[in-house]
Amino acid sequence: MTATAVSTREQDSLADVRIIDCDSHLTEPPDLWSSRVGPEYRDKIPVQQTVDGHTGWYLHDRLWASTGGNTIAQGPAKRLGTHLVQPFSDIDPSAWSVKERLAVIDELGIWAQILYPNGIGFASNHLFAIEDEAERTLILQVYNDFLMDTQLESGGRLLPQGVVPFWDMDLTVKEMTRLIDKGMRGFTLSDKPEMIGLPELVDPYFDPMWDLFAESGTVANFHIGAGNRREDMESLRSGSPAKLSRTDGAPIPYPVWDVFGRQRRLAVGAAQLYMSNVRIIVNLCMSDIFDRFPKLKIVSAESGIGWVPFILEAMEYQLDEMVTDPDEVGLQKLRPAEYFREHMYVMYWFEKVGAEKLIEDIGVGNVLVETDFPHPTCLYPNPREHFAKVMSELSPEIQRRVLQDNAAELYKLELPST
Repeated sequence: MTATAVSTREQDSLADVRIIDCDSHLTEPPDLWSSRVGPEYRDKIPVQQTVDGHTGWYLHDRLWASTGGNTIAQGPAKRLGTHLVQPFSDIDPSAWSVKERLAVIDELGIWAQILYPNGIGFASNHLFAIEDEAERTLILQVYNDFLMDTQLESGGRLLPQGVVPFWDMDLTVKEMTRLIDKGMRGFTLSDKPEMIGLPELVDPYFDPMWDLFAESGTVANFHIGAGNRREDMESLRSGSPAKLSRTDGAPIPYPVWDVFGRQRRLAVGAAQLYMSNVRIIVNLCMSDIFDRFPKLKIVSAESGIGWVPFILEAMEYQLDEMVTDPDEVGLQKLRPAEYFREHMYVMYWFEKVGAEKLIEDIGVGNVLVETDFPHPTCLYPNPREHFAKVMSELSPEIQRRVLQDNAAELYKLELPST
């Protein structure tokens, strides 16, 4: 059979599948805050400025955030070897414009996208770094309003995940409720709130939030890197990681070696960052949180799937080998792997081996796909062809479930009838 015939067969297998991209990013447009507040608040919001050819978000005349990962330049065309197209005017409007994004995903053969923040970080830690709490809350709520505007303007094909004010649990519940009532399908959370002085996620402090997630059916999303503090995220993006130290002053080895050049440092850091969600998955599956909130659904975004079978096996093995105390044995009703398959979702994009060999081992109902547009690792410009190729050995039923049905059910999307 010729290569052309194989390609045609692969494409035909997805002919009537509505691919749902479960992790892409929405770059913050230049007028995000300025167009949504009155003149009395103009000195309390981030504004976009370009200084010496480099665009960033400034708050009180100080650089607060970058414009985020953007590798799709005007054209649109993907630029290799960088993660920050600069200045902002060089970025293709599909990064932030609803109309342009819909046009691009139509060309790519993607029906809908679950969207995460970009420049402001992948949860609310950038916002927490704002000292004035009233100002912080204003900026967060205006941002969430922008997300809802995006969802409505897209006709429900672009679904941003809201950010929550972790620092105030009463406000978290109010803000989540406000957005759920408007149709928001999920929220992106920090996986390490203790990094900003808050309790761990299993602490009763978070119970009202978990209860609202469970009872409303909205999705709790943990994107890789979402637990980073503002300074950590900006350091990673700069390609020159800040040096960390223990309380006694001794240096902490950073994941990236200093001897590497900037591009290699970014590549090494990115490759390791995929594994950062192992921590949240193992801790959740080893806790009693799913017994307390049995309807809770958790997504691990941009973490890949190749490592998942090993972690499931490791949790089961270590539980039996290490946990013998009756009080600890009785902490959970089910096994860790059972909690994973009932409550958790993982996703892949560039992987070939994982898609071909591991989906059934992980659980056909637990796997989603993504493109990561417009980040450096994004599948562009041929995600549909890529998925058709790497899933060609799987049955049409499994392909449809992973590419479409799992996400449609999880995020409550109404698919077109044709």
